[in-house]
Amino acid sequence: MKDPKPFIKTLSAKRRFKRLLGVSGESRGMRSGLVALKPGESIGWHSTEHKEEALIILEGRGKVYLGKKTVTACGSSFVYLPRGTCHNVKNTGTGILKYVYLTSQPR
Repeated sequence: MKDPKPFIKTLSAKRRFKRLLGVSGESRGMRSGLVALKPGESIGWHSTEHKEEALIILEGRGKVYLGKKTVTACGSSFVYLPRGTCHNVKNTGTGILKYVYLTSQPR
């Protein structure tokens, strides 16, 4: 398999979700996307399964639910999710909550 070439993608969110990394041939183990949630909207409960995940909050205010634990996150926040973490993200602010997620496959 050939090594992927470097690239740049624009982070403007004109829709709720935009995949940034993980399209065919771009990476061997990382996935990434931009998420934009309206006030009151949530991404829905899901699990990291066997992957680690990081959330980088770009703007807005929200809550990250990590099982029974809740973390308040706002612009410039970073949230790490270990493997097997059941989680949800909800916009609790009055504007758009925009964040980038990054996942990586285990070695």
